Amino acid sequence: MIPMANKGSEKQQLRPLLDAFKRWLPRVGGGVIALLALALVGERMAVELIDPQTMQIKSVQVEGMFEQVDPQDVKRVAASFSEQGFLAVNVEQVKLAVETLPWVKQASVRRVWPDTLYILLEEQSVVARWGKDGLVSPSGELFFPEESVMFTHLPELVGPSSDGVLVLAQYRQLDEMLAVHDLSITRLEQDERRAWVVTLNSGVKLLLGRKESEKRLTRFIDIYPRVLKAWEQRIDEVDLRYPNGFAVRWNAVTGNENEIAKS
Repeated sequence: MIPMANKGSEKQQLRPLLDAFKRWLPRVGGGVIALLALALVGERMAVELIDPQTMQIKSVQVEGMFEQVDPQDVKRVAASFSEQGFLAVNVEQVKLAVETLPWVKQASVRRVWPDTLYILLEEQSVVARWGKDGLVSPSGELFFPEESVMFTHLPELVGPSSDGVLVLAQYRQLDEMLAVHDLSITRLEQDERRAWVVTLNSGVKLLLGRKESEKRLTRFIDIYPRVLKAWEQRIDEVDLRYPNGFAVRWNAVTGNENEIAKS
């Protein structure tokens, strides 16, 4: 048989603990209340600070080396985020929005106390045109500003929009090969069959086909000074897709439509 605990003895054992708690509470109670009050005040202040009306974005500063970017366009994009307020604005979203502008390659955005957004821009540079309305950056990235007529002096590249890097690399390689005879490429096209067509600064077209374009251009470079240079003004195009020769199409000045030259 289990003996029953004496309730009176239990109370006697707890009394010292209760007395100690009563003595401790007044000493720390004020501190606890103060901490709670500070927490409530801090929360209230945080709410006030992120309120757009309390901390407004009053200015947007745009800097960087650029010629084509209009700073007012950048400011208009950034200003569309001003309703979020200075502390709550998502600077990453502002950055991404600014980078959608045609001439902007990269942007960085940060807050400047107490009411300014600072935007540093890097502008796209251009090495070639892409078709009728596009431009090509040094990395092969395509972009499409509203007007590109001012870049008509640059070579024109044409091809699938997914192959900007490939077409630019091919242009650089072929153009470097032609430089030995003071020739340059004004237009390079990769057509729908993936065949390469080169237009030289003399106006002559070179048909290189889909394969062995470098080998075929090397053949042209070899025969050009010996066979073709003297007739350059009369040549419309040179078809280099033949394994052991080439075909010349003469322009209208000669009165001949086609002739075949054997290498």
